[in-house]
Amino acid sequence: MRILPSIALLVLMLPGTLRAQAVRGRFAPPAQQGAYVRLHDTRGTAHPLIDSARVDESGTFSFPAHSRVTGFYQLSINDSDRVDIILNDREPEVVLTFSGIPLQEHVLFERSEENQRLWEYKAASREAQALTAAAEAEKKGLDPIKDLRRIHALDSLEAHVQAAKTAHLDRLLTDAPRSFFAKIVAASQHVEAAQGQDPMAVARAFDLSDPSLLRSSAYPQAVMTFLRNINAVSEEQFNNASDTLIELASGDTECRNYMLEQLLELFATYGPDMALQHLVDTYLTPGRDMPPLSQGTLDKVREAQRVSIGAVGPDVRLPVPRGDTTWLSTVMAGHPYTLLFFYSSTCEHCHAQMPGVVELYEQFAPKGLQVVGIAIDDSEEEFKKAIVERHLDWPCFTELKAWGSPAAKAYAVQALPGFILLDPDRRILSKPYDAIDAADQIAKLLR
Repeated sequence: MRILPSIALLVLMLPGTLRAQAVRGRFAPPAQQGAYVRLHDTRGTAHPLIDSARVDESGTFSFPAHSRVTGFYQLSINDSDRVDIILNDREPEVVLTFSGIPLQEHVLFERSEENQRLWEYKAASREAQALTAAAEAEKKGLDPIKDLRRIHALDSLEAHVQAAKTAHLDRLLTDAPRSFFAKIVAASQHVEAAQGQDPMAVARAFDLSDPSLLRSSAYPQAVMTFLRNINAVSEEQFNNASDTLIELASGDTECRNYMLEQLLELFATYGPDMALQHLVDTYLTPGRDMPPLSQGTLDKVREAQRVSIGAVGPDVRLPVPRGDTTWLSTVMAGHPYTLLFFYSSTCEHCHAQMPGVVELYEQFAPKGLQVVGIAIDDSEEEFKKAIVERHLDWPCFTELKAWGSPAAKAYAVQALPGFILLDPDRRILSKPYDAIDAADQIAKLLR
């Protein structure tokens, strides 16, 4: 359907603590009957549809009054052309006029100082971008020696354009320091300033539990800056960072839910898998409704849920080199709890945990605890040597396939050492962090 060149919109905000915002407007000349104007929310870089209104034969449309959080929203015509708007419940109304297409370049705000500031700055930015692009294009055709004077002149022009743009922004912020526009600009600048500092510098500069900040592209920028600032040297650091980010967003339910969704999408797409599994284990408890996720992420989350806390773990084959092969269920039989200990016989981190596992086994085996060692090894000699020298008195097994171990893959083991605590039905009770954590949990179960 053809997009008409001129549109006048009214956005009315009614009195109240969070004032209901009625959106209505008129197309001029009238649009064909049946066209739609859509209102989109903003959640980071996503713009979910929240309402739509059919255009009648006279070119008018209206949305029911609804209370909305202050922030960025979008209006679209048949979803093919969009404009950013700010809805601020402190403003009684917003009046927009579109004089052509694309709509982003033909918008005029007759009322709403918030949007006048926003679009005044957008216009200044477009002009600065066009002048800079023209200068850069001209410089590409100049001789760096013969045309040096002209190149310097163009460099000066670019510097002047950027300075004018900055001065324009400073004036807008000075005129309305408490506006939402000023709030978003300040938040974005604070995030940029926090780059390269410690992760909590982002938290100090940006409120991740503020639903109005969630309605801006600054929010995902803050999350990514936080994660980059951890300068991770191990995958486990992403687990701690995720917990911190979710806690920082927990002051608002919408922010917390979005944070979880964003982290799931991020780690499902780019890894590490350990961080994705941690999120699934910790926050996607059995029976919880699945958050809205892309299909690719949803597939990976469901795979991770297969061995998440609360799920029934797989019954895996457990071979001994030059010995018999048995099943995990057989080794577990008759024991109230079983601790799976994934390790490598040549792993120093694993060696550091072994005395603690020996101690908890000696303490709780008389009360029925079973420990099952599954070595991610490729050397029979090293496997048997570790059992003797490290006093591993519980049943130990290995497929001698290193990280190709079917048992490790079945339980989605991402790092060594790894601990998984099972009940008699192989239900995963927990994934202890280390031997001390495992001993504390087992002590509560086998009092």
